[in-house]
Amino acid sequence: MARPRSFDESQVLEGAVAMFREQGYEGTSVPDLTAKLGICRQSLYKTFGDKHGLYLKVLENWGQQEVDANLELLAAPGSPLENVRTLIRGFAAMATTCPNEGCLTVTAMVETRADAEALAIVEGHVDSLEQGFRMALEKAREEGELRSDARPDRLARSLTTAVYGMGVLTRLPGSGPRIADAVSVMLETLEAATPHPGR
Repeated sequence: MARPRSFDESQVLEGAVAMFREQGYEGTSVPDLTAKLGICRQSLYKTFGDKHGLYLKVLENWGQQEVDANLELLAAPGSPLENVRTLIRGFAAMATTCPNEGCLTVTAMVETRADAEALAIVEGHVDSLEQGFRMALEKAREEGELRSDARPDRLARSLTTAVYGMGVLTRLPGSGPRIADAVSVMLETLEAATPHPGR
């Protein structure tokens, strides 16, 4: 009869997020994980398969939580265009306050370029955010907040590319002014797509 687990899987995943974000996948060893997460090697392997299995589970869970929160904000009641603006400003605030080691999604993009499984998970999250932007912008156009000739698909792709680009820039010291300028341009692009009576 199998012995019950002696650890909380959600706490292990939460702790692993911090370790992979701070040290990266290659820089985090199994002994590091077992020592800091309070899980024995046998339990780690039995539950997640191996370190790579744990990493994929961390990426999937953490990224989905982040994406779900963003999609919830984009679909919130009120002005869909203002929801988009709020999320952009939120990304900017996160980019300037995120730990120096960078955020996990961006770390995965940069570090695991040869890891097809990890990149597929990250790409799915990026696609979900882009779709969330597009749906909010389509609704904004339907409600007259954007001009009828606005292109929600192109705007959504541009915004998604920009916000993850800001995440990469957090790795550079003193990137705050660049991020601030990028946010200003994103907001100006949205403003240019709004109806302006008399034009």
